[in-house]
Amino acid sequence: MSEVANAVLYKPNEHADEYQVFVDDVAEYEAWKGGAKDIALSRFLGIFSIFKSATSGHTGSLGAISKQEVENVFFGDDKNVKDKSVEAAIVIILENGKLHKGDLAHSNKLNKNPSRGLGDTRAPGAAQGSHR
Repeated sequence: MSEVANAVLYKPNEHADEYQVFVDDVAEYEAWKGGAKDIALSRFLGIFSIFKSATSGHTGSLGAISKQEVENVFFGDDKNVKDKSVEAAIVIILENGKLHKGDLAHSNKLNKNPSRGLGDTRAPGAAQGSHR
């Protein structure tokens, strides 16, 4: 059985690649998008990375994009933009993208925020008593 993930998909223009961020809590995201900007992004995002598919669309193998690509795609040569961070680009995606609910298990990015208790954060072999 596959896992279900929610993502916000964003395509800057019809000829551009499609970018996405994963959303853990759809209700919190929808409240934020509806105007409750006092909700911290960390309340509904598990991982602060932007992903794109190696193939067209959101169905291929996903990989995080580089900081250079973030600057080029989301901010271009605009010298007036002071904040060209990944978080600023994520806000652009969240504000302008479309929520996609469904099977995104192919991405292998579903262990979103281990600090919240998702997944096993121990090093390999730690549970087997291999240390001395």
